[in-house]
Amino acid sequence: MTSRTGPAGERLQEHPTGAGETVGLSHQNRETLQTERARTEHNRLAPIVRNPVFASGSPRTIGTSLSRWTFRGRFAQSAFARDYRQHRHVGIVLGFVGLAFWPYAYDDFYDYVFAPYAYDTFWPYAFDDVYAGIYGGYAPEYYAPEDAYAYAGSPASARTYARTEGGNTAGFGGNSRICSGQAKGVTDFSIQKITDQVQPDAKQRALLDALKAATVKAVDILQAACPADLPSTATGRLAVMRTRVDAMLKAVQTVRPALGKFYESLNDEQRSRFNALDQGEQARTGNLDRLCRGQDSTPSRLPIDRIQRSLHLSRGQDDTLKALDGATAKAAEILKAQCQPQETLTPTGRLTAMQDRLAAMSQALRTTQGALTDFYGSLNDEQKAQFDRINARSG
Repeated sequence: MTSRTGPAGERLQEHPTGAGETVGLSHQNRETLQTERARTEHNRLAPIVRNPVFASGSPRTIGTSLSRWTFRGRFAQSAFARDYRQHRHVGIVLGFVGLAFWPYAYDDFYDYVFAPYAYDTFWPYAFDDVYAGIYGGYAPEYYAPEDAYAYAGSPASARTYARTEGGNTAGFGGNSRICSGQAKGVTDFSIQKITDQVQPDAKQRALLDALKAATVKAVDILQAACPADLPSTATGRLAVMRTRVDAMLKAVQTVRPALGKFYESLNDEQRSRFNALDQGEQARTGNLDRLCRGQDSTPSRLPIDRIQRSLHLSRGQDDTLKALDGATAKAAEILKAQCQPQETLTPTGRLTAMQDRLAAMSQALRTTQGALTDFYGSLNDEQKAQFDRINARSG
């Protein structure tokens, strides 16, 4: 029996998995994982999604800098992202800040849908943040890269788990796990860490196996929605965003019952140990009240006057634009009202918070989609081409 140091500095006991046990990796599974790794090394997806229409022009011809031509998400540009690089505990592009999952959800919705981009470094990593949110302190992000990968049963590879360089999301040094097919060992890592922490009995091991199976199914759901393109139109971007958010929601809903049953089976001492890692991470975050109140200052309305001047709208088109503006404002209210959970997050409470947040995001997207479709459908081809290149955030 050996020990390792956890994210909060405590010593975690490691018990080798014996033959016949289903938790952890058998010798056969290790060989399978290594074979899968070799395959995905050749077929892995690039960590940047490219739009062939807008990427064909240079930043000079586009009239803006390359950084503004890349969708990174608001979290990656925040102080919380810098905290991630120091402590590996809040996320990459979505973030789990204290009790709030995806605190910049509305900003990311507005920025992604209502601005053209040549490159996208947000969505290739978003599903990794969902996985990290599900498992909290038991996700690989909380540990050294070589420890995480070696613990999952494969040779250590710091390069594979390198996440970011120089503080710029557009400069990620490694590939996403979920969307590059490298999630199998990650699931084993989280399950084994829970095993080491709570020391489950035989009945609890069966429930932990069910949690592992649910997690594998959730990862499959996420992988099926991995980004393959960056649409050129606002309607296209909203449609793919809704598909991806709904996949996130379904993945959380898939894992939540299994985690709940396992958590309910634990005695008080086991629950205390299980909760310890997450509670330590929550204590590190800043003032969430201030973050949620700050969303009140976020513009939630479209630049109506600028769009009207650029597109020379008719009266009927102007009416559909105002309806779209009202829908985006309503979407903002939906997400602001659901910014902060009301209680400290246990592992089960964390998944409840994620499910509620993702459900609110899905509702916000549905609220906007019909109005955007109506407005865009009212435009002629020339107006559509102009609208496709309008950045709603810029002056």
